[in-house]
Amino acid sequence: AIAGGLLDACGRRLFLIAVSGLWVVGYVLVACASSLLGFALGRAVAGAAMGATSVAVPVYAAELAPPKLRGPLGGLFNVFISAGILAVFALGARGTDDGVWRWMAIAAVAPALAVGLGLHRGWVPESPRWLAQQGRAAEAKDAAEHLFGRGAAADEACAVPEPAKRRASQRSVAVGVGVVGCFAFCGNSCIQAYMSVVLEGAGLSEASARAGAITYASTQFVFAVLMALYGVARFGRRPLLIASAMGATAALTAMATFTETQEGLSASLAADAYIAAVTLGLSTLSWVYCAEVLPDGERGRGMAYATCLFWATTFASLQLFDVAVATLTVAGVLGLFALFSAGGALFCYAFVVETRGAALSDVQRLFSDQPPSEGDALLAPRV
Repeated sequence: AIAGGLLDACGRRLFLIAVSGLWVVGYVLVACASSLLGFALGRAVAGAAMGATSVAVPVYAAELAPPKLRGPLGGLFNVFISAGILAVFALGARGTDDGVWRWMAIAAVAPALAVGLGLHRGWVPESPRWLAQQGRAAEAKDAAEHLFGRGAAADEACAVPEPAKRRASQRSVAVGVGVVGCFAFCGNSCIQAYMSVVLEGAGLSEASARAGAITYASTQFVFAVLMALYGVARFGRRPLLIASAMGATAALTAMATFTETQEGLSASLAADAYIAAVTLGLSTLSWVYCAEVLPDGERGRGMAYATCLFWATTFASLQLFDVAVATLTVAGVLGLFALFSAGGALFCYAFVVETRGAALSDVQRLFSDQPPSEGDALLAPRV
């Protein structure tokens, strides 16, 4: 939550440089750890960096990208996450007894250094939109023209729109944070972390379950690339989010059924279908959508709310997984996530407003043009 205020106060570029430093420090501590305390300290620093990255990167990408590229560029965020997950699964398949985890930590330092140095050297400028909000109009114009050249695109990038109406602002924050919540509650992080356990519970051997986990991560990476390159630009946010949540519901139901009947191979294929469905919209678009619908003056703080919701839900699901399995069985837990995903589909159908191709300055007007009915549960009462 602190990250949102710092992001708005310090600027996107300076904040991301600092976060890159956090990543480096965290993984150097992990790689050099000689005790559990040292390892835990490194993981804590890296965890703080992950939370700050989740706040800053979608905001920075949304503010720098032109409307037509905002979705695909935001989708690349998910591509790199998926690539990292696949690499971890592949390296983890070797085991950790030979100290390979130290090399995994060292490998994570390189991209953090590259990003931090690139931002420090000015390869990518400060967000023109943030500069304009700070009253630094000349710097905003220079940054925008550095990105887009002279013209309408640069003018829009450093425009300062009129403050959003209170109800439209409330609605956009609630919907943006809610979409990230739909992603969090679909169970992706928990299922991913316990994939081998889930597949062994469906009847696969340990080796087969490990192979199934790698296949799962590979499917996620392939679909993340396809969505970033082709899918996001061709289809709107709303249909992709709805289809993603509905697909996740169907695949989770199939996983639960095959787990209950001990059909391991079928459960593994259903897991691949599940992550393909999630990547279709929820994981690819939730952060993008949240960043683009938040009002300019509340973008950092709103992304902090969304990030807290996502990681708090993820932490709770990971900590409670064993208890939930002991109470409900693996199939029951998967069925519960299916219900949550169905609720996410209903939320997206009821509240998501299409934003594909819209300039950030126009997004709040999209929410204003769809006034809520009396008693809208997404809005706080008037005072």
